[in-house]
Amino acid sequence: LAVGRLTKQKNFSYLIDEFVEYSKINSKQKLIIFGEGEERLKLQKKIDDHKLGNQIILKGKSNLIFNYMRNARAFILSSLWEEPGIVLIESALNNLFIISSNCKNGPREFLNNGEGGILFESNLRGALLNKIIEFDNLNNEEKKLKIYNAKKNSKKYSLFRHYRELRLLLSLA
Repeated sequence: LAVGRLTKQKNFSYLIDEFVEYSKINSKQKLIIFGEGEERLKLQKKIDDHKLGNQIILKGKSNLIFNYMRNARAFILSSLWEEPGIVLIESALNNLFIISSNCKNGPREFLNNGEGGILFESNLRGALLNKIIEFDNLNNEEKKLKIYNAKKNSKKYSLFRHYRELRLLLSLA
């Protein structure tokens, strides 16, 4: 599962390329991408060119993303750059395993250098493919531990925690 604006920043073209290679190893898995944006037609053409319309699905915008998160095997963030990423927090809160690019600003810190998921080098051919295969080979206990660590870390990004910290700063002023 992947979620985001269909823009250059989110790097879905790279994600699709890597999934094309993965589909040669495991043709039973699907990649569902939620989002809209200026790259939609380009991404759909890439999917159609590879004849993978049954395996790679562009879903557009949806209010049902959390239902998909609860049933997905993993969440993949392929961004070239990112902030901590609300979608990473949402994935962690939904107990979804996270595979993320090691892009600037956020994912490495959020995933605590890989303790809360798997990191790959952004935009490097074969890097994501190898990490998806690594994910497939993790045992359930290793997966559960990484999911737990990501969920635990997501609490640092809650609105309530930010409120408490801001309140404390204001009381010191």
